[in-house]
Order: sequence, then C-alpha cells, then structure tokens
Amino acid sequence: MLKINSMLSTALCTAAALTSLQAFAIDKSAIAEQIASQLHASANLNTEVQNIERSHTPILVNTFLNTEHKLAKEEVGNTTEMWLYLPKDRALSDDMSDLVVSYPPAGDEKSWTEAEGYSLDGDKVQLDVNNAPDVPVVVIDDHGYYAMKSKVSNLNKMLKKNGLQKDMPLPSVTTAATATATGFESSKITKIKFADTKESWLKGPAEMYALVTGVLSKNKPQIVAVEMPYLDYNETTYYPDQIFINWSIYDHAAVDMLFYEHDNDTNYKQIVQALVTAVGAAGSLAGWPPASAIAEITNRVIAAMPDSWYTDQDDFADSCYTMLKGKTYKDKICAAQNVKFDMEPFFVDAN
Repeated sequence: MLKINSMLSTALCTAAALTSLQAFAIDKSAIAEQIASQLHASANLNTEVQNIERSHTPILVNTFLNTEHKLAKEEVGNTTEMWLYLPKDRALSDDMSDLVVSYPPAGDEKSWTEAEGYSLDGDKVQLDVNNAPDVPVVVIDDHGYYAMKSKVSNLNKMLKKNGLQKDMPLPSVTTAATATATGFESSKITKIKFADTKESWLKGPAEMYALVTGVLSKNKPQIVAVEMPYLDYNETTYYPDQIFINWSIYDHAAVDMLFYEHDNDTNYKQIVQALVTAVGAAGSLAGWPPASAIAEITNRVIAAMPDSWYTDQDDFADSCYTMLKGKTYKDKICAAQNVKFDMEPFFVDAN
C-alpha cells in the first residue's frame, strides 16, 4: 500500500481516532448456541444442513431460527447470516452429528488463534483459526454478504452527500435497468480471478467491492463504489458480465479501479469523512492534466484507508490504473498482480 505522506498524516490520524462502533452488540455466542440447539432437535439434521449448503446466498439468521429458538431483537442483526463450511473429504450425505456452530472471534484477525463454537449437544468447543477443521461447521457472521451489500449502497449515498460523487440520478453501475433515454457507454467485466481474496476458512466466501475513481469538469472527484457479490474464492475464475464502469458519469475517458474485501464493522461515514479530507487536502486539482488528477485522487483514496485504522480492516486487494473508455482488455493484470480480468466496451441501449 502506498505510504501516507506527511500532508495527510495529521488529518488521517484525527479521523482514525473515531473508532468504528456497532449500532448494537450482536451476541454471536448466543446465536451459535441457539442454532446448535435447533439443529440438534431437528428431525432430519442432514436435510437442514443440505438446505444451508445449497442456498444461493448465506441464510439470514432471523429467518432460520424457529419460534422456540428466537432471540431478543438486540442479539440478532438484520444482516447476521450463516453459511456452511464443509471439509473437502466430507459429503452432504455423510452423518452430520459432529457438526459445530461457530463464529469469528472479536478483535484483530491477524491475532486470532482459536474460534469458539458449540457442538450439537451444547458443549463448547475450540477451533483452530489457521487450520481448517475436519468437521462441518455452520459459521455465524454479521459482516458478510448482506452487510456488504447494505454498506456499499450506503457508501455511495454518503459519497454523493459529501461531494465525492456527482449529485444527479446515476444510471446503475451494475445493471442496464435504469438506462437513460439515449443509453450510455459502459465497460463490463466478462471474466475475473483473484489470486488471494484475503480470507481465512472461518471468514468463508469473500465479500468483494471496488471503488472506481475518476474526475468531472475542473477535476472534481467522482468516486463510485461497486459491489461484486459473486467473487467468493481464491484462484477461481468467474464470468459475471457485470457492467462495471458507467462512462456517462465521468467527464474524461479514463478511471482507476481499487479492489477491497469487506471484512469488518467499519463505519463508512468515517471513511467518507477521511476521503473528503484526503482528496481535498492539497486544495483543488483544477488545472491539472486529467490523467494526473485521476492518479492523484486514487493515491489519496488508498492513503486514506490504511490497515492500521481498524481491528479487522477492509483488506486492500489490488489497484488497476488508467482504465480507458472503449478499450478491450484481455487478461489484464493489476498493480499487485492479485487481480486478472477481461473487460470490454458495452453500449447499454435505452428501453
């Protein structure tokens, strides 16, 4: 990651002092205990486990718990989810009576050694965080798929509110459904693979998103967050056909792309406040060559989100510089050689 220059240090350290807090405490231990109890009482455990595994997306806990095992509102969040870790040598048809219900520990992920969980008969167990277990595990998480979708949406709203995204109704960056009357030029990702999505076995499928940075007239910043909910695992090729860049919302035909893995309880309002400080720290970029202004904005965005801010930070995965409108990319490798993708021009016709 780029070094934070001295000009930004004071502003960023001030913002860093605003520690991210949850709106209310999610009691993952209580949730895990209740789910273990519910599965233990199930008349057909294997069917329950198969339904968890075969769900297209993680299952929301508040829709899974039955009436007998409901928890207080304060103990289960609207985005608290569950998914199944299945060892490679296990099949869904195997006996699942050794299943464990667990959850990621609190604190810095780099300091984790063990995760607490519950066996189906209610005993507390410890799992090695660094080595995948040989038993199936239902994992409880409140910073996963649903939290990422909600926070990326809110992040775009806050970017717009704080002047880092053009204040106008934007055609969707991920779908053609809201195309303008004349259509718009876009670039779509047709193939993509990450070498490392920055996730341990306990954190499960990655929740990737990107920041697309460009400029408007007078080099005003235009920063758009794009979710990538399909991009789950290392060394796996995906073919999303995802509209990634909507060129109609930029005034110049070049942007940069920054990839992150959503991990944590980050307060995105504070991130946006830091970005406002960082992007504007050196004053207006008016008069700069657009390409230089885009690169400078991107560098400041990277510098504004250092790892040390958070106990379990959004991992910076890679950066791709100077992506051009109308250009086709084949096996494009980004700066850290962690991301490789194909991208092609695509015109979105009006309905």
